[in-house]
Amino acid sequence: MTVHVHPLPVDAVALADRWFAKLGTSFRGRLPPGDPLVPEGAAAWVVSTLGRELVVVVDAAFPYSAPKVHLCGERRAMPHVEGRGRLCLRNPAVPSDPQAAVAAALREARSLLRAITAGSEDRDFEEDFGLYWGHAADGGYRARLLLRDADASRPIAWTAAGPAVYGFDTPGALRKWWWHRFGTDRTKVRQGALVILDELPHPDLYPSTGAELWELVASRSTGGTKLLEDLLGQTPKGLLVVLAGTAPSGRRHAVGLMLARPTEAGGRPVNRRLIEQGYVRCSMTAEAHCTRMRVTRLATDALDASTTRLPYEEYDRLAAARVAVVGCGALGSGVARLLAKSGIGHIVLVDPETLGWENIRRHRLGAEYVGMPKATALGRTLARENPDIGSVRALDVAIEGLLARDPGALAGVDLVLACTADWSANCALDQFVTQAGGIPVLYAWMEAHALAAHAVLIMPGHSYRAGYDEAGNPGITASISDKPIPAECGASASPFGAVELAQAEMLSARLAIDFLRGRSVETTWWSWLTDAAALADAGGRWTDDWVAARGIPGPLGQMQVGPWAEP
Repeated sequence: MTVHVHPLPVDAVALADRWFAKLGTSFRGRLPPGDPLVPEGAAAWVVSTLGRELVVVVDAAFPYSAPKVHLCGERRAMPHVEGRGRLCLRNPAVPSDPQAAVAAALREARSLLRAITAGSEDRDFEEDFGLYWGHAADGGYRARLLLRDADASRPIAWTAAGPAVYGFDTPGALRKWWWHRFGTDRTKVRQGALVILDELPHPDLYPSTGAELWELVASRSTGGTKLLEDLLGQTPKGLLVVLAGTAPSGRRHAVGLMLARPTEAGGRPVNRRLIEQGYVRCSMTAEAHCTRMRVTRLATDALDASTTRLPYEEYDRLAAARVAVVGCGALGSGVARLLAKSGIGHIVLVDPETLGWENIRRHRLGAEYVGMPKATALGRTLARENPDIGSVRALDVAIEGLLARDPGALAGVDLVLACTADWSANCALDQFVTQAGGIPVLYAWMEAHALAAHAVLIMPGHSYRAGYDEAGNPGITASISDKPIPAECGASASPFGAVELAQAEMLSARLAIDFLRGRSVETTWWSWLTDAAALADAGGRWTDDWVAARGIPGPLGQMQVGPWAEP
């Protein structure tokens, strides 16, 4: 097969010049250097089309970068039009053909303008409300919000720190997040307002004054003005107001603004008497009070990014889920971290061991935690990395002793993940849940040299021990290797590394999340098998029993699913 490679142009801008010149009278020339749309090393061409003027801009990396298109002139807010009139386009970079690149950009821009004119994109203001609000933000402070109960207008808790204000459902939620993230208590907590809007506003209605805010809240919320009345009655110097609502698709939005007293020449907020000037004390209406306050629209961050990944009903389900991870070694630590980052709200960690230097190449904890109990150190790390997590509880004990001493230790847990790969520990756990009943357990382990990884979901009424003999020998394994495991496995040497481990982490976490989302509801056995090259490196081969039961894995590795042994 012959591959044709297009040579890269010597002067991409010159080629683009020639293309624009062919447009005739619709081409209005190039913008001069120094224009706000022409940064250093950039070039820009003005084109008249569809009754508007567009500016096609390329930066110094062109043709490796895609051209951008800006809409010129005064205009009301338009969907898919960002700051300085930049159109939100998906045109590609075409390094081998600069003329094709600028042509594609202009074509995409014209198509978007037609859609905007037809009104077919108007609902995007609601669907991407948070994005458009960010474009209209006033700069300075940012709002960082974690609000899980956003069904009705009500007071919330907020605090200011550095260049941001933080808003939470309750003072307790704020302090817990602060402790998880920074390891300190937060004592200065104020009361703010969460206003639920019946309909998310068009950008032209984003409030820039206290009067506009009051009008928006009065016309589009239930109970919003009463809430503002109650809070403004305390004559605060500053008040965080969160405007929230739901787009037609069901997507939730919440954005913040600061309602603050005007400032004096020295920058200090004016006193209460000036705010109430012209009114008898306590006779000023909340609406009048609001109109005398200054509004700052805040660019807003959601402190829980998983809300953008999952359907909301499933996110809520995972946020309420309680999972116990038994064994916080290489595999267990990685699985726990994946679960926390996937939105699991409550995690219990069980492990009696401390972290050693032999662990750090594959363990999710690094050198700074050597000598610390694995469960405690992992718990601190999960909370700091995911401060919105509901709870992390660390138990630096062996599962056998924990269950013997406290049979209720796993009460209320939705799923147990057993990542010890220890026959004694797994037997004790299997015996306990068989007697207690009702607790699903996912057992995860790897075979020698990480040639295969397994995750078995055992539902109530089934038994993990059914797959082994009395001495803990499995009824079937996937691989066998002629290469010996290092003599000091678990001490100063390791039979596998972080890359091999990642496949086992993914397999186990995926099955756990599928169960918690209601997608896997029966006892099942998932396996991942390595590729042919890794198998050869370990002097390994697939066992006859495995091939007979599951078939020969593909040369690039393979995931297989099958039934677990029956008791």
